[in-house]
Amino acid sequence: MSGLVSFHAHPDDESIAMGGTLASLAAAGIPVTVVTATRGEAGEIHNRDDADEVRDRLGEIRTSELIAALEVLGVGEPVFLGFRDSGMMGTPQNQHPEAFWRADFFEAIGRLVRIIREHRPEVVTAYDPFGGYGHPDHIQVHRIGTAAYWAAADVGRFPVGDYGEPWMPSKLYWTTWSRDRMIKVRRQMTSDLGVGVEAEEPAAGSLEGHITTTIDVGEMFDLKHRALLCHDTQFAADSWIRNLSSDMLRGFIGFESFTLVHSSVECAPDDPDLFAGISKGV
Repeated sequence: MSGLVSFHAHPDDESIAMGGTLASLAAAGIPVTVVTATRGEAGEIHNRDDADEVRDRLGEIRTSELIAALEVLGVGEPVFLGFRDSGMMGTPQNQHPEAFWRADFFEAIGRLVRIIREHRPEVVTAYDPFGGYGHPDHIQVHRIGTAAYWAAADVGRFPVGDYGEPWMPSKLYWTTWSRDRMIKVRRQMTSDLGVGVEAEEPAAGSLEGHITTTIDVGEMFDLKHRALLCHDTQFAADSWIRNLSSDMLRGFIGFESFTLVHSSVECAPDDPDLFAGISKGV
């Protein structure tokens, strides 16, 4: 049966970027594998009175949060690529020798190639070239995910004996989000909540012309919201995910955006079914 390998940077990214799509596919019986590059060790810690004490265990805590979120979405256990959260550019975490940002390019690709060859998905998702908002680990997900999509079939660079039998997925999508929708929600936040807008044209998300595929995940909105709230350490009490009205949240996270990068099957790029043109049978 055809399946999906969905590649993400940190625990919580899967739910933010495409939690509704993951839930829909899982509910339809399509095998879904969420691969996470890091355990989010450099993230912020909210809603914990013992934040200083648990800093060294944050990766463990966020792993538990991810497992809980995937259970809500109906997805199986997470798969980790085995790198460390890189933090933002210029921070000490970004200099850590095990940081994903500093990973050997071929080593990182090889780890994901093994996973793709093991699960043999028809569809792979990575991130857009800016990683949505420029986080080093998100940019690496774009680089490594895109390269591994092609490399999974390349036995010259990645021999069978070390990486498994070759496999060529049918489709590669980049996950992203609509900059226009972001602007609309931020203006609404300014009006309704008094939250300031930093700029009319944010340096995050994608232009509408760069998005091929928009999926209305309204039917899975409640599951997506519940999954997001499983990532308790990542959303402060005053964060948007806890304070926006249901209608505003639906307008923002009730739609998920993708760019179809490659397809070996005939399909309309804007088809909201990521598996359009692919047989879902055994």
